[in-house]
Amino acid sequence: MFGTSTLKKLAITALIAAGLNFVGCMEQSSGASAGNTNNQTTALHIRVGVDPVRVLAKTNTISLSKMIVVLTSNTSDTIRDTITSSTTPSLSATSTSAQTITKDYTLKPLRTWKVNICTKDLQDSVIHRDSATTPVLYAADTANVSLSLSSRFTMYDARFLTIPDSINSAVVGTSKQVLHLNRLVLKVDGVTKVDSTVAPGPYFTALATAVLSYDYVTVGSHSIQLLAYGPMYSWNTANPLFSGTQTINVGAGLDSTVAMTLAWVGPTTGTGHLSAVIGKVGKITVNGSLPGTIIP
Repeated sequence: MFGTSTLKKLAITALIAAGLNFVGCMEQSSGASAGNTNNQTTALHIRVGVDPVRVLAKTNTISLSKMIVVLTSNTSDTIRDTITSSTTPSLSATSTSAQTITKDYTLKPLRTWKVNICTKDLQDSVIHRDSATTPVLYAADTANVSLSLSSRFTMYDARFLTIPDSINSAVVGTSKQVLHLNRLVLKVDGVTKVDSTVAPGPYFTALATAVLSYDYVTVGSHSIQLLAYGPMYSWNTANPLFSGTQTINVGAGLDSTVAMTLAWVGPTTGTGHLSAVIGKVGKITVNGSLPGTIIP
């Protein structure tokens, strides 16, 4: 049979293993006091692992500004704490590396406590979030809560590797044709996210790499399309010369490199103007004259 102390330890151990869904990072004020236990306290040790925000190679980054911790008891007691780069412990603004933050809080006993934690960026958007609920914390108890905050977003960096300077045919003996590209497009799930016309122009540098970066794509599966445009004689420049589409499915905080081949969707034929002058077929006419019948 387990004693009271053993049961409390088992309950706290079960808390560490349990994961609960988070419904939002709440902004709360202090709640009501409870009974005659106000002068008694219990200790809560929180350990938060913040996953990095990243996927693919990228140049733009999401910068973290603060981590908000809200502790609410089942009797509406509330503690609200904000951790930034200037507090102790501190939050790093760099979102592309994982970080762990630990902090102790003194709580009122004989209650359960809901722990809500989220991070926000410079635009006050929620980037990470998670929550957990403790069992009843007794006077002089010390409980541990460990949370792993996964990123809600990822960042895409679309690289157009080695802008071609010409096109050619697979048929032996054919010639090359000079190629110029002046517009590159990144679409996510059919919606244009980056539409870049070269500046300064007039064309993207041939045999170099062009990059289109886009942040705040939700984690999960997305259809990614890359398009390249340019002038080519009578070709309608509203239509792309190259196009590639691929479904990419990534998890939170994962870096990956995805290969995509853009197919030629530009003109595949030329127009030749033929002019032929057909000479007439000459006719030789021999006129034989019959002066009349002569009988010898």
